[in-house]
Amino acid sequence: MSEITISRRYAQALDEQAESVGKSTIVAADMSLIHDGLVASRELAGLFDSPVVSREKKADVFRALFSERVDSLTLRFLELLVEKRREGLFPEIVKAYQELRDRQSGVVSVSARTALPLSGDDEKRLVASLEKLTGSKVRLETKEDASILGGIVIRIGDTVYDASVVNQLASLRERLETGSRN
Repeated sequence: MSEITISRRYAQALDEQAESVGKSTIVAADMSLIHDGLVASRELAGLFDSPVVSREKKADVFRALFSERVDSLTLRFLELLVEKRREGLFPEIVKAYQELRDRQSGVVSVSARTALPLSGDDEKRLVASLEKLTGSKVRLETKEDASILGGIVIRIGDTVYDASVVNQLASLRERLETGSRN
């Protein structure tokens, strides 16, 4: 079974458990907090992924770090991951959990790459346009990418809208080469 499938199953189980006790919002915030902690601390992420560190030691560290910060349901979920040796899947589980929560609440994640940073007004207009296009609330993540030279590349799920200068130049080059051969 693929890691993505396993991650989705764990995310689904966590979501069902959180829903059953009315803690979906709390657990979602907890998952983000833990994920951010792993991203921010290379040492913690290393401990989380290390096959050398015993399961008991990992569980003790997570209890010490998170027992006062996260709900008991979230902490039990972390302990279960450690017990089942699935802690390495935590980033994928967080991603799957967020996607599941987004689907339930009608939110679409969109990533946009631009050559220069967007102003606040430009970002608001882009979000409004994307919400109109998708018919859903949009969570926009923007990244600067000087390699596109200008314009924008937008990814919504598996669909990519490429309005970058690099893409337009490549398209123009292709049309000119095709036209010159006829």
